[in-house]
Amino acid sequence: MRTRDLALTAVFAALQAILATLPFTLTIGVSGQITLGVIGGPMIGILLGPINGGLATLIGALVGVFINPAGAIFGVLTVIPPFFGAVSAGCVRVKRGYVAGLLMLAALLIFYAHPYGREAYFYPWLHIIAIIVAFSHIAKSAGAMFDSQKFYRLLFSVAIAVFIGVLADHVVGSALGIWYFSPILTPEIWYAIMLVYPLERAVAVALASTITASVYYSLKRAGILSRLE
Repeated sequence: MRTRDLALTAVFAALQAILATLPFTLTIGVSGQITLGVIGGPMIGILLGPINGGLATLIGALVGVFINPAGAIFGVLTVIPPFFGAVSAGCVRVKRGYVAGLLMLAALLIFYAHPYGREAYFYPWLHIIAIIVAFSHIAKSAGAMFDSQKFYRLLFSVAIAVFIGVLADHVVGSALGIWYFSPILTPEIWYAIMLVYPLERAVAVALASTITASVYYSLKRAGILSRLE
């Protein structure tokens, strides 16, 4: 890693740690809270790429676990969902959306491997859409548009990457949660969550897309960030 990479990784790890202390929504069926770390992972993955962004998010999320135990709903394993969110969004940026699709598909299969997951079979409908988008030409086109000098094109590409990153975070969290909290989270609870999480994630996507596109555009024009090949 170059000195600049190390510096950016440290800075954004600190940002993720801060976001992990700020509540976003409450959990359903178990105690704890979902923090603004859900937007940090995709944002950092886009700005730094899947490797450096994933590392920064992982470090920051780990620090956040100790700073804000209420947000650590899976204990130390709470670092896993935002890490995959960062990696997935970063993969879209470098035109490797199919990698994000494979990661989400694996998490979906883990969710369905649980008996309750098979009963709540319709719960991950939005995640399935995100997987399809990740494998489609839409994600590839979004990756290409990160080179665009036009802000509206950049905003589109960021929104696609954030959407995939936010849903990757959530499907990994769901796959982890259905096993971690078994048998507490019954199919009825998963269907109750199904009525809430699309709105929650839509807010996260809108918020993260707006912030990330503005920051990315500014840093790119200033020459601080260069496109990953």
